[in-house]
Amino acid sequence: MVIKRKSIVHLLLGMFIVFFINGCLPSQKALETKLEQNNITKKIYIKNDVEAYDSYTEDKKVLKVLKRGEEYNILDIKENFVLLKEDKNLKNDVWVSFDEIENQRTYFLTLMVNPSNSIIMINDEKYEPNKRLLEGNYKIVVKADKYLDKNLDVELKQDTQINIALDFDIEAEEKRIALKKIEAEKLKKEKLKKEKLKQEKLRKKRIEKERKEKLYIDKKQNLIWQDDNMVLKIKKPWISEKNYNTKKYSDTNGDTAATYCKKLILGDYKDWRLPTKDELKNLSFQKEYLKSTGSNWYWSDTVNSVNSELAWSVYFDNGDGYADFKNVSNYVRCVRDK
Repeated sequence: MVIKRKSIVHLLLGMFIVFFINGCLPSQKALETKLEQNNITKKIYIKNDVEAYDSYTEDKKVLKVLKRGEEYNILDIKENFVLLKEDKNLKNDVWVSFDEIENQRTYFLTLMVNPSNSIIMINDEKYEPNKRLLEGNYKIVVKADKYLDKNLDVELKQDTQINIALDFDIEAEEKRIALKKIEAEKLKKEKLKKEKLKQEKLRKKRIEKERKEKLYIDKKQNLIWQDDNMVLKIKKPWISEKNYNTKKYSDTNGDTAATYCKKLILGDYKDWRLPTKDELKNLSFQKEYLKSTGSNWYWSDTVNSVNSELAWSVYFDNGDGYADFKNVSNYVRCVRDK
């Protein structure tokens, strides 16, 4: 009779426990709703080694450490915790943080690449160290300047580390050096061109200034005159003493007035000459417009028609002419046709 009573008690106790558990746990439909709201599946995997508790309350106690990658089924969700069903790895149901579970098992793919500044792409996305990847096949592309690209196909089933060393691209480096040289030459030419344009601009500015300050435009005679301070300093013979002594009265070679004008470069003009007697005389009547004037005798290129030893000079104060011996030194003012 005592045995029968114990059996009945055990039966009732068991029924009570089942009833209590069923009453505490959500219905299947309610659980599915919670799973959907939290965007997780009933079967989950542990993200990292994590502590499992006897409850989700503040006074919870650690029952066990669950290992990363282990598979469990969810019984309930409370606050930020999930209740995992006991199985061969668990002696009883446990609670773990919601942040420590994932819907699918993930793995770490660690790539050790040389050179270290390489660009790494996995399935056309930039590689990020310690990024979790799902189990599956992945295409890895590694690129670096001066190196040959490397392509790898990896089947990921567990945490994996791969060492990748790129081969130096000799042909590409030679091409790069050649292109760099071409680019350097191009930059050099552009720099020289800019410098040339700059110098040309400065030259034109200098010429413009020189023409304004050192030349006189004779509109009446349509001539351009030398009008710098040298017209008050330079004195030359019409012919050299040697040619005069040897009676070469038409030879103006040597250090002479005609040679001075022939070699003169002023205002970027090179075609200077000695003026005629009449040109000098007409200029003397415009002396108030000149910047450099003095009471001087200036050589003309007009030879005395009676005596070839003589050439005409013009006194600038009044335009008077005088036939001087060609070996005499007079002042020089050069002229050119406009």
